[in-house]
Amino acid sequence: MISCYTYLQPKTCIPVCNDQQQPGSDVGQKQMQKAYALANQLVRDRRAKEDKEDLAALESIDPADILVINGTYDHMHLVLQHLQIPHEAVSQEQLLHKPLQPHQTVFVNCASSFPEVAARQLAGFVAAGGLLITTDWALKNVLEVGFPGFVQYNGKPTADEVVRIELLDRSDEVLSGFLDEGSDPVWWLEGSSYPIQVLNTKEVRVLMRSKELGARYGEEAVIVRFPYGKGMVYHLISHFYLQRTETREAGKGLSADGYATAKGAAPATVKAYAKMAADASVDFASVQSASTSAEFVSRLAIKQKMRKKR
Repeated sequence: MISCYTYLQPKTCIPVCNDQQQPGSDVGQKQMQKAYALANQLVRDRRAKEDKEDLAALESIDPADILVINGTYDHMHLVLQHLQIPHEAVSQEQLLHKPLQPHQTVFVNCASSFPEVAARQLAGFVAAGGLLITTDWALKNVLEVGFPGFVQYNGKPTADEVVRIELLDRSDEVLSGFLDEGSDPVWWLEGSSYPIQVLNTKEVRVLMRSKELGARYGEEAVIVRFPYGKGMVYHLISHFYLQRTETREAGKGLSADGYATAKGAAPATVKAYAKMAADASVDFASVQSASTSAEFVSRLAIKQKMRKKR
């Protein structure tokens, strides 16, 4: 995060200075809406093919199941909106007066500040069985405060750049299918992203890492997970909205419809991807970014919904 900017496409600055602003130009927003619409259908096709119970859980989610805490820089509510996943968005101040239930999933967007009492409130929520997902600066103002001794910011902010990543734990149901086999995936780091230092090596599992990130900033972790009481916490470096994992040369050797087919899309969805590629309404990087986000978010929501059902 550089001052009041976030990056929607490489080398393209868009001002995002408060909770209310929506990232992206009209053109960029329309592209991502199309990309997420395709990703939404792709996710549902894949769940229908692999596990119909998961699909039923996804379609049974209601706004009370998912809470998004508004931030300054990340915009998780937009991902959920594009994926047509019901949720409720509240401010940090509203969170202080919000009763949290163990069956809920709570997303905390990256923010420049966060009330200490709210961070401790989230710790109690997770201890009771809740699922918490945080991004970037929440490492310092949420996790270090509410969950001391697990992870912390190492004090070495990143530049705006991309780094190669590798998935370490494919047994995690949330990250299953997150990356394409045989790809050379990369992760976009916003300027001044916070590298994750693992303190409790026994409890904290590094799910995804980057050796390039480690070489440049001292810590390899990209996505981590740790249990807390009866619940679970996931944290990732950089932003979630428009976060991209893609090949260095996006789409090289793979068409958009070929990508959809490989991901398990139904014929109608494959046709939609092919049309998207033909009219160049959405670039391959946006498609891959949206698909990755859709997989991650939907699997998180399904995970907690199924836990509530059980």
